[in-house]
Amino acid sequence: MIRILYVLAVVLIIISIGCATTTTGPIVAGENEYIISRQEGAFPSGNEPLLAETIAEANIFCSNLNKVMKLINTHENPGPYIFGNYPKATVTFSCVEKTTN
Repeated sequence: MIRILYVLAVVLIIISIGCATTTTGPIVAGENEYIISRQEGAFPSGNEPLLAETIAEANIFCSNLNKVMKLINTHENPGPYIFGNYPKATVTFSCVEKTTN
């Protein structure tokens, strides 16, 4: 009985790790250019707002620098989501000085 519970616990841990979202970045991509990527784990639902979440992370990064995010490029993985081709969104952006009116 204890062996069965142990195996079930290990399986649940593996599944939960596979479901996790992975964020990479921001990575410096040039002079004042950065890249952030987010990718879903092994069991995507197909409803992940990855692009919106990635853009929000870019905004937070620039806000912490007391700057405004300027979007340069976006890319979303078109699927199908099989064999490691999981949902992914990549955003290229820069942080620019805030303008006053």
